[in-house]
Amino acid sequence: MRLRIFLALLMIPAGCATIQAGDFPILFTKQKNNSDHIFLILPGGKEQQVTNHPAKDSSPVLSPDGRMIAFTSERVGWWKIWVNDLASGSFRQLTNAGSAEYAPAWSPAGDRIAFVSSRDGNPEIYVMDPNGDHLRNLTNNPGNDNMPFWGPDKQLYYVSEIEGTYQIMRTDPDGGAKTQITDGPGNKLMPQLSPDGRELLFYGDIDGNYEIYRMGIGDNQPRRLTQDPLMDIRARWSPDGRQIVFERGDKRKNQHIYIMDADGSHLRRLTLTDYNYAPSFVAECQFLCQNN
Repeated sequence: MRLRIFLALLMIPAGCATIQAGDFPILFTKQKNNSDHIFLILPGGKEQQVTNHPAKDSSPVLSPDGRMIAFTSERVGWWKIWVNDLASGSFRQLTNAGSAEYAPAWSPAGDRIAFVSSRDGNPEIYVMDPNGDHLRNLTNNPGNDNMPFWGPDKQLYYVSEIEGTYQIMRTDPDGGAKTQITDGPGNKLMPQLSPDGRELLFYGDIDGNYEIYRMGIGDNQPRRLTQDPLMDIRARWSPDGRQIVFERGDKRKNQHIYIMDADGSHLRRLTLTDYNYAPSFVAECQFLCQNN
């Protein structure tokens, strides 16, 4: 309640609002003038720019305590993992391999970051401290592993290419026991465990086109939430599990951020111009909203 009251004070003046967004702020990436920047959507629909660097900044996710944004950037070349300390305003590069490194994901305690790197020859899931120390390969798999998400159950969910199709996997934070959760035809991508730990959210081409699905843990019975000729991808739960944010488009010029209720109802578009992608909800906005 205090968060929503605080955000209400940050609403834009009358006459400037564009749309009604969700119950929580949303970080996302907007491509403007041939460069990518991190933006924020407040619940009233106002967009605010967070980064403004000549190089590309992308795929932002806020730490659980709201103090740091982890993101990917081309500030020193190919995609690397960076963090922005919102309290000090400082930026720090965390990875520096010869390969692209991307898809950062915070642990529930905020003490580690998972990400993807091909520094060992193929895409693998790595973890490190928020300052870049104690880097470790968790998957060590000859196949491709991608799209990590740290669930509220303190397990890491990711996708692994198995016989040509991406399936959802789970491992403990030390890379020990690994469990395959899905099987069957169609790629299942970017798994997100619900805040209550009961369901997985993901996108995939099970029915031919990329759509958003949710599935109970253990039942392997995906339920499709969207149906559109365009691609619906990169979905995430809201902190209370009541809403889902995702992007819809054709991966060319037409790419926008959408939000819907967790059952697929009340769909609405949040961005109106430019190319927009990689949304994520903000649970704790004290530092981020003060700076924006």
